[in-house]
Amino acid sequence: MAACAPPLESRDSQVQKRLPHAVLILAGGTAKRLGKVSKPDYKIGPSRLIDIALAEIDSTGFEGRIIVIAPSRLDVRDGVELTLEDPPHGGPLAGIGAGIATLKDLPDTAVVALMTCDAPLSPRLWEKLCSKISEAQAVVPVSADPEAWPQFLHGCYRLGALRGLPASRDTSIRRGFSAIRPATVPDVNRYCMDVDTPADAKEMAVRLGFRLV
Repeated sequence: MAACAPPLESRDSQVQKRLPHAVLILAGGTAKRLGKVSKPDYKIGPSRLIDIALAEIDSTGFEGRIIVIAPSRLDVRDGVELTLEDPPHGGPLAGIGAGIATLKDLPDTAVVALMTCDAPLSPRLWEKLCSKISEAQAVVPVSADPEAWPQFLHGCYRLGALRGLPASRDTSIRRGFSAIRPATVPDVNRYCMDVDTPADAKEMAVRLGFRLV
């Protein structure tokens, strides 16, 4: 079921709370190192990754639109929109392009968060990211190590900047985002950690307080 965009008053309040107006969740991948299951359906403790991600979004007080880039068979709650690049498996840039196409009602100045379902803790960074968005068209977390690797898929962006991305299939993130010069926020708590392996899943379960079985 498609969700209606929040009214302008609600969008203004979200800016005051330093939250994005919409979020695009990339969730179309196959978990090759986790048994080749549907990644958003992969369970950490009692909960699927997609449900953990949505719960983390809810905990921020977010009131905007949630668009999940995933096959239509993915079970999501009412109010969450599903879309997918056509044909599927085109890579993250193609997926982002499909998500952006659903936001035609939003202006270029709207703030849009990107995230992946296998890094469900990244919304914990939104307030810090959005607090710097007035100074830049994009703000991304960077890994808290000497490399300070930019986490483009967990950043907050003016929609106009995302609309300028190439919606190319099978193109690397680094190349696709090369024209964007974002401000950065250190991810000192590793909120952008990906769940790619069974060891990652165990670590995430511990972080969420789930009992390991």
